[in-house]
Amino acid sequence: MTASPKIQLQQLVDLQSVDDQISEHRKILEDIPRQLESARAELEEKKSILKVVKDEIEALQKQRKDMEMEVQGENDHMAKAKTKLPAVKTNKEYTAILSEVDAIKEKVSKIEDKELEIMEVLEEKAKEIPGVEKKCKEEDAYFSEYQQKKEVEEKRFKQELEELITKRKVITDQLDTVIFKRYEKISNSRDGRAVAGLRDNICQGCFQQVLPQMVIEVKVGEKMHQCGGCLRFLYWDEVPETPVPK
Repeated sequence: MTASPKIQLQQLVDLQSVDDQISEHRKILEDIPRQLESARAELEEKKSILKVVKDEIEALQKQRKDMEMEVQGENDHMAKAKTKLPAVKTNKEYTAILSEVDAIKEKVSKIEDKELEIMEVLEEKAKEIPGVEKKCKEEDAYFSEYQQKKEVEEKRFKQELEELITKRKVITDQLDTVIFKRYEKISNSRDGRAVAGLRDNICQGCFQQVLPQMVIEVKVGEKMHQCGGCLRFLYWDEVPETPVPK
């Protein structure tokens, strides 16, 4: 036996409510992986700060080591030059060797000054490491907690979605086949909204005015009506009166 229009309309209203919830649940479930990926990218960006500092320290340490080797090479060069002094026979040769030694000393002094500057920078960079490492650990812990929370949320919404799909089937099994097919067609063409409230004489789906006679009939609820503008099924959406303060 086919249910009365009033009952079928209520079933459509209930179906629309369930479909709205299903749509919302699916959107949330689609967003969770994106939210996790965004949080993970943010975490990696903050971790990259630590890597930058460590890379800078490594580069400075290599530069310092290269300078130490260069100083060693210049000192060896200077020692070799000095060994020539006892063998020289002219003042010109002696002066030339001393000039060479002085030039090496000046070069070594400049390298050592630069090395001191690098050591000072290294010291300052080393001070940054503990704070950055602490921040990274905090961000790691926050992400783990956030990930766990999202996994729990995902599980809950999947379970609720299954329950809603079951509830939807219960409703659709009770609906007249023709009415249900019409509902599906309108829903597919109207962004998932096949049912709209009628408030005063305005369809709340497309906000077009409805003829007074149809308003009366929708309000009575003995017939099923569709909006002439958007074709959505209409139900009377009564606005509760606002209590007047005493």
